[in-house]
Amino acid sequence: MSRHPDQTTLTEVPMDRLLSFTDQDPAVRAEATPTVDEPALGLRRDGRWAVAFVRPTHTHGISLMLRGDAPLLRELAASSPFASWSDRARAKGANAVTLPRTAEDLGLIAGEPSRWEFMSTTEVVPVAAPRGLVELPAADRAEIQALLDEHNPGTDGQPFARPRQRWVGVRDERGALLAVGCCEPESSGAPVLAGITVVPSARGLGLGRAVTAELTRVAVAEHGWSTLGMYSRNDRAREIYRSLGYVVHAEWSSGRLA
Repeated sequence: MSRHPDQTTLTEVPMDRLLSFTDQDPAVRAEATPTVDEPALGLRRDGRWAVAFVRPTHTHGISLMLRGDAPLLRELAASSPFASWSDRARAKGANAVTLPRTAEDLGLIAGEPSRWEFMSTTEVVPVAAPRGLVELPAADRAEIQALLDEHNPGTDGQPFARPRQRWVGVRDERGALLAVGCCEPESSGAPVLAGITVVPSARGLGLGRAVTAELTRVAVAEHGWSTLGMYSRNDRAREIYRSLGYVVHAEWSSGRLA
């Protein structure tokens, strides 16, 4: 049971205290950046909680994120403090929002939302490394990007666009890339997988699972966990991630702020 006192009215929560406020929620741990200046808004009642916070991202700019108990979240979003808070966030560059799929009717998203899921694991499932599994250096950036452009243009993977990225891949006997994937720290510091892609001719051989397993192995060894986001329409990917110990913690909807 949480030892955090109830906040029956909306309160500002410093970002470096948000994880405690939300009872160590995995999604908050992954998405909330402790160094963000703008405090979160929080509400607690009878052991339940709801929060809204500013979320800087690598690939989608600055967004608002809402998380928590559904009735409390609706109360929070309908409040005048939330309106003032979101105006301040917009003034600082926030132009998008991510919220639970069950809260799409709040009217905060303009247009059709993108639906995705947040997953994480602390588990390492042994997977035999396929022949040709290699670490990819920055010198291979253009080759990785060409593969992504052709076979996964909607990915958030951006080869060597930021420090501390780790890319791995699988090459065939002629040296051609068949599969790639990346792990890098989120703005929050959480290790996140991205860009996992297999060329069509090599699908069904377990290469995507092997790349994911290798990235997960190192992330868990170095950080104690591994995270990823996947588009909800990708049932095959979800099956692979679950087979490697990943658990869905949140079903999100994201889009441009209305």
